[in-house]
Amino acid sequence: MSENMIEDSIQRLLTKEVHRELLVQVESGNFASELWNTIVDAGMTKILCREEHGGIEAEWTDAFPLFFQTGLTQAPVPLSQAVLGQYFASRGGLDLPPRSVFSLAVGPQASALTTTRDSAGRPKTLSGSLKSMKWARHANWLMCELTDGIALVEPRSHHINISPAVDAASMPADSVELDRAPITHWIPNTFDGLGHPLRASYAAATAAQLTGALEYALQLSIQYAKDRVQFGKPIGKNQAIQHQLAVLAGEVACSYAATTTAMRDLPSIHKCEAFKSEFSAAVAKIITSDAVKSGASIAHQVHGAIGFTYEYPLNFATRRMWAWRSEAGSSTEWARLLGKAFCTSGADEFWPHLTERRMPPQVTESVCPPQKQRTPAHV
Repeated sequence: MSENMIEDSIQRLLTKEVHRELLVQVESGNFASELWNTIVDAGMTKILCREEHGGIEAEWTDAFPLFFQTGLTQAPVPLSQAVLGQYFASRGGLDLPPRSVFSLAVGPQASALTTTRDSAGRPKTLSGSLKSMKWARHANWLMCELTDGIALVEPRSHHINISPAVDAASMPADSVELDRAPITHWIPNTFDGLGHPLRASYAAATAAQLTGALEYALQLSIQYAKDRVQFGKPIGKNQAIQHQLAVLAGEVACSYAATTTAMRDLPSIHKCEAFKSEFSAAVAKIITSDAVKSGASIAHQVHGAIGFTYEYPLNFATRRMWAWRSEAGSSTEWARLLGKAFCTSGADEFWPHLTERRMPPQVTESVCPPQKQRTPAHV
């Protein structure tokens, strides 16, 4: 399957199936089962996996349209989490059901967990609290990245309690309490030059979603500027509005370039070398998260008051962008990690690592602190 075929397929599928009524239903607490089954039946969740596990061993650049279209349409399903979860499971030799829903824990979220280990030193159980776990209430698997690998836990265990909560977009972002929850599968880290592969790929995928949502805000704003007439002419004829739309278009272009670079640097299913992955993922998440600050502001300035109303589609896109900005690490957290790496590595290491898109070898400071959440009562 070529990249264009994947892009065409997911674009047609999501454009047809995602609509306002579905978004409202999911924000009310329902899971979009019909849409999810359609996506799974199209083979999208396993495209990065080994052939023997039902995948096509695609590159991350092939999967980019899945993440981008998720953002463009604001598809209310955990597609990105599933693609990542299935990829790492397949790397670990696991063939999980294609309909599996994943909830991912990375950075301080997961590092706060404590483990018990067997006689061979392998993690056996997990204990602790996880905040803002996206889609946890619907998940078949909790995927938690620890210092030496990735743990897969079945959330239906009596050792786990899930308390529903939502993020800024009113999507599931639940609290999870684990009390010696058994680890069903353990996937060791086999990458060269990448200490936190799940964190880096999660950041890159989220950056791609943000790029898609920014593109949607740009398209919506351009069309509104053409259609909205004031004083006898479209507001898009106003030079100030044209300038602001050009700025928004520039933010989208920069986000697209950074995210596609990050996708190229992520390792495929049979590749272990990943020296550029963390740097590129950090840059992509910083650029796209910062682009939301000006991008969402410009889109709402163009639209005026109508853009804030719940009935208007820009409302959904903006809230999804706000939620994704902090998911998988905010721009501030990733910038701090990059800055500390380059500052502590010395002047001689700065230019070579910058031009090679490599993180200097130094401390492994965590990102992605627990996000603020809202309870359903705040929706």
